Amino acid sequence: MKEMIQRNLGYKTISLVLAILFWLWVTSQGNSQTLDRDPTLTLSLITKNTPANSMIMTKLPSVRVKTEGYNPSINVNELFAYVDLSGSEPGEHDYEVKVDPIPNIKIVEISPRVVTLQLDTVEERMLPVTVEVSGTPANGKKPGETIVKPSEVNVRGPSSLLGEVDKVLVEVSVAGANETLQVSRPLLFRDKNGLAIFGPDPSVETITSSPTSVDIIVPIVAKELESKRVPLNATTTGTPAEGREVRSIQVVPNGVQVYGETEALAQFNALTIGSVDINGLSETRTYEISSDKVSLPEGLSYGSRTTFSVIVEMGSTIQDKTLYDLSIELKNLPGDLVLEKPLPAISVTVRAYPEILNSLTKEQISLWIDAVGKTAGEHTAKVYWHLPAGVEMISVPDITYTLKAKDDPPEEPENPGNPSSPGNKPVV
Repeated sequence: MKEMIQRNLGYKTISLVLAILFWLWVTSQGNSQTLDRDPTLTLSLITKNTPANSMIMTKLPSVRVKTEGYNPSINVNELFAYVDLSGSEPGEHDYEVKVDPIPNIKIVEISPRVVTLQLDTVEERMLPVTVEVSGTPANGKKPGETIVKPSEVNVRGPSSLLGEVDKVLVEVSVAGANETLQVSRPLLFRDKNGLAIFGPDPSVETITSSPTSVDIIVPIVAKELESKRVPLNATTTGTPAEGREVRSIQVVPNGVQVYGETEALAQFNALTIGSVDINGLSETRTYEISSDKVSLPEGLSYGSRTTFSVIVEMGSTIQDKTLYDLSIELKNLPGDLVLEKPLPAISVTVRAYPEILNSLTKEQISLWIDAVGKTAGEHTAKVYWHLPAGVEMISVPDITYTLKAKDDPPEEPENPGNPSSPGNKPVV
């Protein structure tokens, strides 16, 4: 047998190589149509220079191109017809179909020569994620409150279709589940009738989201247990860096679902997940705390293990600033009175965070006194104010002013040259 195999081994080897080469040539001929075989080509239509934040809402047709000439080296799969969308605005427009020059080939006819395309503006919206749970868990079990991360996603698409999105949906089945499910699922987009939303070409994805999928946690708990959502809070220890202070402490999520007997739940209204160390902290920081490190009262439990995020927002300490020469307005002055002298400009001291104080101007502060019910004479009044958001008034002086009747003659100054004036009596 061995001798039979080795007999004429050289010829057999050459025959095998030739057979492989012939097969490769036949295969390449089937995949690479050349221009010398078919003078009429069917090309895919593509777009060039599509304006930013725009999308084609028309299904692009195929284009038939009649040619003359000979060039066997050109692969039809590498040729495209195209339309140039430079400078296009949203709406319906006509575009000329073009084909780039092909060496040694004359383009006789392009059909269609002009196509009508609809352009739409691409927009974005933040939308909540809805989870639809289906199926029945194992005997004696029930699904708890579903947790979805993130709970909102950024949805992007043409305005005409984005307006139809009524629900961003994710589906999960708990059929037969005996323990908590933690899965990742893609997002689906549904209109108000619960139907999928497609563009003009169903094979092209027109509505997208970031992220494209979300993580789902469905607690599977005993049927006899009740549940309750309680708020979360956290505290800090330590002293921030010099000149810095804690602006806010936020726990994400802001609440957690706990399970237990009705009596135990009734006495449990909030959960402190602990303290985070901010000693020397100067910038905003996020701390991660696992739920297995946060104890619950006896008889209560989490539906599933999760992680709490404590976001400590840091900023510069609050500061004071004095603004000078601010004008004051007199409001509700009785119609028969006038000011004897203009109100003086004053200085005030305000308090705010440095980033607010740095851009604060005198024109942003309104000051006034109220003369309602006042009579002629001297008055000392409180100054009222209106300040921009985030600014606190620290000190403002009271104002003393004098009102007089409109018909009162102006006071005449003493005239040293008038011998009849008091104080200018002749000396005897």
